[in-house]
Amino acid sequence: MRRIRQPTPGHVAFAVIAALLLYRYAVSTSDERHGKQRREETVTVTWVLDGDTFETDAGERVRLLGIDAPEVAHHGQQEEPFGDESTAWLRQQISGRVVTLHLGVEETDRYGRTLAWVYSADGTLINQLALSTGQAKLLDRFGLPLDLEPGLRKAAATARLQRVGLWATDH
Repeated sequence: MRRIRQPTPGHVAFAVIAALLLYRYAVSTSDERHGKQRREETVTVTWVLDGDTFETDAGERVRLLGIDAPEVAHHGQQEEPFGDESTAWLRQQISGRVVTLHLGVEETDRYGRTLAWVYSADGTLINQLALSTGQAKLLDRFGLPLDLEPGLRKAAATARLQRVGLWATDH
């Protein structure tokens, strides 16, 4: 009688990781396989509300995906530490400029804001630049595109290690 070997913990871990990676790949590419392409649009930024939200010349509010910048004082809430600095930084980067929005899989949030990856005219991903300069923290709980994830994670980790921007002091 042939005896069946029990899988080692390493084999089990490998199988679980492989299954999770396959699932993630399937989910991330399902929109493209079903003909849904992420939309792009070019807009002019008219006003920066805070470090991760701005308004366009069409009156559209846009929320940068993958980042969470400190809040400025609004609606009776106090400003979070580094909120004004983060807002000023984003204003300097994009205010009055033409940017390209790569809309997220979910194109709007519950507040009606457009969700986007924002590129400057020279092709710089503003979301990633905000992370690398310490203007925002990585927001990955809603997932990140496979093609952008390594760069976003590296930018966030580098800023934290180098203690730049909001990481320069303990808040």
